[in-house]
Amino acid sequence: MTAVSMAGADTKTGATVLLSSHRARLLAVILVAFGLTTFRLDFQSLWYDEGVTAFLARQGPLALTQWTAGDIQPPLYYYIVAGWGALAGWSEWSLRFPSAWWITLTTALMAALTMRLSASRSAAVLAALLTALHPLLIYYGQEARMYAQLTALGVLAGYLLVHLAAAPLPSLGAWIALVVVGVAAVYTHYFAVFLLVGLALAFTIDMFMQETRGLAMKKVRALLLAGAAILLFYTPWLSALFGQLRNDRSYWEGTLKLHEAIAKVAIAFTSGEAVFEQAALRLLAGYVALTVAAASLLWRSAPRGRRLLLYAGCWLLTPVVAVLMLAMTIPKFNARYVMEALPGLLLIWAGGFGLSTIGQEANRPTAQDENVGAVHNRTFPTGQQRLLRRASVLLLLLGFFYGAAGWFFNPAFSKDQWRQITEFLRPRLAEDETVILVSGHAWPVWNYYAPDLPAVRLPAIDILDVDAVLDFSTTGAVLRRAFAEGSGLRGAWLVTWQADIVDPNDVVPVQLELSGREKGQSATFHGLGLRRFTGFREHRFVVEPPIDVATDLIFGNQVALRGYKAMDNGDLLLFWERLPFAEEPTPDLHMALVTTTADGTPVATTPERRLAGYSYPFARWRAGEIVASHLPARTWLGADEPTPGAYRFTLRVFDMNDPTASPLPLADGRPEVELGPVEVQID
Repeated sequence: MTAVSMAGADTKTGATVLLSSHRARLLAVILVAFGLTTFRLDFQSLWYDEGVTAFLARQGPLALTQWTAGDIQPPLYYYIVAGWGALAGWSEWSLRFPSAWWITLTTALMAALTMRLSASRSAAVLAALLTALHPLLIYYGQEARMYAQLTALGVLAGYLLVHLAAAPLPSLGAWIALVVVGVAAVYTHYFAVFLLVGLALAFTIDMFMQETRGLAMKKVRALLLAGAAILLFYTPWLSALFGQLRNDRSYWEGTLKLHEAIAKVAIAFTSGEAVFEQAALRLLAGYVALTVAAASLLWRSAPRGRRLLLYAGCWLLTPVVAVLMLAMTIPKFNARYVMEALPGLLLIWAGGFGLSTIGQEANRPTAQDENVGAVHNRTFPTGQQRLLRRASVLLLLLGFFYGAAGWFFNPAFSKDQWRQITEFLRPRLAEDETVILVSGHAWPVWNYYAPDLPAVRLPAIDILDVDAVLDFSTTGAVLRRAFAEGSGLRGAWLVTWQADIVDPNDVVPVQLELSGREKGQSATFHGLGLRRFTGFREHRFVVEPPIDVATDLIFGNQVALRGYKAMDNGDLLLFWERLPFAEEPTPDLHMALVTTTADGTPVATTPERRLAGYSYPFARWRAGEIVASHLPARTWLGADEPTPGAYRFTLRVFDMNDPTASPLPLADGRPEVELGPVEVQID
């Protein structure tokens, strides 16, 4: 059967005609999608990415465009939110509503797409149902980001291509619509290009399988012209794209763990974002079995089932494979980057488990069919087959309910609680106190909730830069200015988010402890840290490593211990320097530390750890850089409230990549060194 003859079957049997009962079901499903995506839409606080959306949408078009040209996403989504916000306001509900609308639209589009591919009303309604209830789509339907918009545009592009596969040439209006949707998609997210390539691949194969060679070549040439038009309209943004590829420093260098990335995609595409990993992995085997079964049913339902499987397979695999290959070079990855591929999986499930065999509803004799001499020779599914298919759908839906329930009702999956922390601080912030925000690039979401509460940003960056690691020089100068004698400020609330990236060595809390004292507070907020300090004196902030006892101990010609300091709260600081002749490849240096009293009585054994913060391994150190290692008193003295007195500690350094964990020798050949006594005076 050719694509054109399929178009005829579509017209006769349901691509354009749904029975009233199916229309009612579809409408109900669309309403369910809208209800779920708007349910408690403003219950959660905005998190950082959504704060960026709120900030950008309230800028003028020029400022918005300039920002996105230096950020990691194109501007179209922000333009749409800006237009909507100008009408509906800037509340959390309003900012998130466009995403809810896009997912609702996706639900309807999936029904239309499945109907056109399968000619099965039941499969179309099932596709809509799976879309409406999928926990990943519900999650991003309630987030003020571009992923819901990207998914909807992808489904619309897929629908247009399937329509064009069956439409006669030239079909100029449909081709223009495809170009418009394609341009909108690539201006929504850079990775949209991978989905468009996948859909184009499916279209090309479909044409050469279904059409005569001459007609197939004409349609493929039309597709290439459409692709060229999309590229032409995207040309103004190419410099921004290539600039981001060169300059993006929002990720750590390294090697992508491919198996972990694949597992994250599989979990997201089945359980969503609100199921614990171990539980999701256990469920994954069942999802895989159901997917294989659905694909097998499609393969046996030739030719429609195989055609649907072609489009679904290219849709699902092309973006995922392409993004993973890119991440092998640029190791920045999140499962949401490939969410545009999810409809391919939904098509497989809906097509395979449609309540009737693919195409059978289309093949039921009708009066119109009899008039045109249609021939129907398929068999209908047995009662047992229908039962198995319905059981499979039920299992999918139960898994979806589990994932969605985690998002709606499990506080473990709450977004970062920026709203709650600002509400907590506003009545408690004293006149002589301010807020210190680490990392400083979180200021858009802070400013959304607390424009009346100025914050000291450390570091003062607009976009995450993993190389902007704080040290005593950069923090000391800023803190001295902020808490100068004439400022009237003597205390601060330290709000931390992604501090493990910009302050992995705890430089800011060490500075605040050196200048003042920590004042306990017990409030906790999901995804954020909060501490309170008081009694600051400008001159106590340091711009050099505060070494009390200098040393010159070199371990294995790799790293030198330049000194140490016991703080007034019992914490211990070690100061390391990477030597300029450290070997390559860079070792992953760890240390082991054992503490005793001055007379040799064992006190504590510090768990083996990296020399500095876990997210600041030795490979990231610059030659000659002095790096602080912060060991809290509870770690190296074994108590939250340690006993004042004299202590000694034995220190050993080793390479974690060395299977034997042999100590790096000192210059005299010793495997370890004993230092002290260290006077601990708790103030």
